[in-house]
Amino acid sequence: MPKRLSAALAAVLCAVTAAAVLVATRPVPAGAATGGFDFTRAQVSITGLQSPWGMAFLPDRSALVTERATADIWRVYPGYMQTRVTTIPNVYTTGDGGLLGIALSPAFLQDQFVYVYFTSASDNRVVRFRWGAPNTQQVVLSGIPRGQSRNGGRIAFGPDGMLYVATGDAGTPVNAQNGTLGGKILRLRPDGTVPADNPFAGSPVYSYGHRNVQGLAWDDSGRLYATEFGEDAWDELNAIVPGGNYGWPSCQGVCGDARWRDPIVTWRPADASPSGLAYANGTVFAAALRGTRVWAVPVAGGMAGTPVAELQGRYGRLRTVAVGPDGWLWVTTSNHDAGGTPVYGDDRIIRIPPVEGWPPASPSASPSRSPSAGPSPSPSGGSSPCLSPSPSPSASASPSATPSPSASPSVSPSPSVSPSATPSVSPSPSPSPSPSPSPSPSASPCPSPTPSPSPSPSPSPSPSPSPSPSPSPSPSPSPSPSTGTRSCEATIRFILSSAGPSYGELTVRNTGTLPISSWTVTFKVPNGLSWVQMWNGGRVPPGGTVTVPNQPWNGALPPGASVTTDFAISWSGGTVGAPSPITCTAT
Repeated sequence: MPKRLSAALAAVLCAVTAAAVLVATRPVPAGAATGGFDFTRAQVSITGLQSPWGMAFLPDRSALVTERATADIWRVYPGYMQTRVTTIPNVYTTGDGGLLGIALSPAFLQDQFVYVYFTSASDNRVVRFRWGAPNTQQVVLSGIPRGQSRNGGRIAFGPDGMLYVATGDAGTPVNAQNGTLGGKILRLRPDGTVPADNPFAGSPVYSYGHRNVQGLAWDDSGRLYATEFGEDAWDELNAIVPGGNYGWPSCQGVCGDARWRDPIVTWRPADASPSGLAYANGTVFAAALRGTRVWAVPVAGGMAGTPVAELQGRYGRLRTVAVGPDGWLWVTTSNHDAGGTPVYGDDRIIRIPPVEGWPPASPSASPSRSPSAGPSPSPSGGSSPCLSPSPSPSASASPSATPSPSASPSVSPSPSVSPSATPSVSPSPSPSPSPSPSPSPSASPCPSPTPSPSPSPSPSPSPSPSPSPSPSPSPSPSPSPSTGTRSCEATIRFILSSAGPSYGELTVRNTGTLPISSWTVTFKVPNGLSWVQMWNGGRVPPGGTVTVPNQPWNGALPPGASVTTDFAISWSGGTVGAPSPITCTAT
C-alpha cells in the first residue's frame, strides 16, 4: 500500500464515528406486500440457464445475463427463447471464479459499452467492449487478486456515473487491509482512471476491510449499501461510507469498536450467504444462496429496519436480484453451482410483480439509460431505425389483474437489437398483425414482437379503468378468438460435457396465428445417448419414442413466441445422432 494511502487510512481509523440519522419514509399502502412487491405472485419467467451471475438491462428492456461457468452472455426476455450474445474468452472458472458481474455504460445509447468482471489465468479484472464487437476488449482494471474462493465480482454504475467494483480477499484475509485491490469496494471513472474525489488520493479504493462483497445498491439519496459474506459467524449488510474500514479480518459482525464500521444487519450464514442486492421503495432486497430466500430490509439514512424473508426454500439458491425496467423484481437462481440441487428448468429467473397502486422506484439512475432515450443498438454497433419502446406509465404502476409477465405490449424487445445472426434464436414478430403502441401498425418500419405470455389460462382483464363498452385501449388489431391457426414447431439440442453434467434443451415455438396453451412434442432418442428422461416419465433408451406434453410452468405462448426448458440425458462419450423425427402438435 502506498505510504500516503497508509497514512490516510490511519487517519480515517481515528476519525470514524457512528451517527444515527432518522429519515421519514412514505407509509406502506394498506394491503401492500413486502417492499412494494407481491411475492405471492412470483412466476418463473426464464429457464435453462447455467449458473447465472450478473444481470444488466438493455434499452429495449431485455436483460443481459452472464453465466459464471460457461463464460457465456445471454440476452433474455420473458416469453422468448434466450439468445447467446457472446462467449468471453480467457475466462477461468476455478472455484467460485469465472464470468461474474456485468454493467452497461451510463451513456450506453451513445458509446454502447458493456462492462464485465471475470477471473483470468492470473487475476480478476474488469474489461469493456462495444455492443456488436465483444471480442475487442479494453482492460478497465486488472490486478485484482484471484483465488479458489472469495472473488467478489459485482460491478455497477452509481448515481454519480462512476463504476463501482466489489472484490473479495481471494482467500487471503490480510488482503482486506493491505495495499492490494482485494477485499475492497473500488470506485473508477468509466475509462478506469481514478476519480479526483476518491477518499484516498490516486487510489481506486473506496472502502476496505471486506471479506467478500457481492451486492451493491444505492437508495434514493445516493447512499450505497453492500452485502458481504462472513466467515462462520455473521453475514452482513453494510452502509458504505467513503474511506470506511469494515473490519475484516479482525472483526466480523457487530464489534462496537470505533476503528471499524459496524454492519446495519447481520445474519447467520445458513440463513443468508447474501449475494446480489437491489433497492426499491425504501427497501433493499438481498438474494441469499445458502438461505434460499430473498431478504427484504427497510432502509433509511443508512439505518435498517427488520428484515423479512420471502420465497424461502421455493426456488433453491438465489444469486442476483434486480429491479427491471418493467417495474418487476427479477431474481436468478444458482442451483447449478456448488451446493445447489438443480431441478428441471434450472437455472431460472423469477419475476415478482409490483403491488398494484405502488409503482417501484426507477431502476435507472441516469436519464441516458431510459428505454425511451434513443435508438436501440444494432449488433454492428450502429443505430437501428427502430426506436426503443417507451414504457407505458401503467406498465409498472398497476399490473394486470392476473400475473401477466408484461403489463403492456410496449415492453416487448425489438427484434432489431438481437445480437445473434441466427433467426431462430431471436424474438420473432407475430405472423399476425402485431400489436403496436402506434395507432397505425403500418406506420412503423419495425414490427413489434408479440407481448410475453400470461401464465394464466384465461385472458387477463383489460387494465382500462373505463366501464364503457367502447374498445379497450390495448393495442390492436389482434386475431379473433374464432379465427386463425394453432401450430407449433420444436427443436432439440444436446449439451454434451465430459467435465460436467450433460443435458438436453427442448424449444417450442408458436408458428400459428393464435395463442396456444397446450402442445405435445414427440421424438426418437438418438443413438449415442444411454437414455433420455423428460419431466413426465421414465428413462427412454435409444430408438425409443419420447412423448412430452406442455407443463403448467410453460404457460401460454402467443404467436411467434418460444419457450425453452431442459431435460436429463445420459452420455458417456462418442457421436450423438439427430433426435428425428420431431413433431409438435398444438391445440
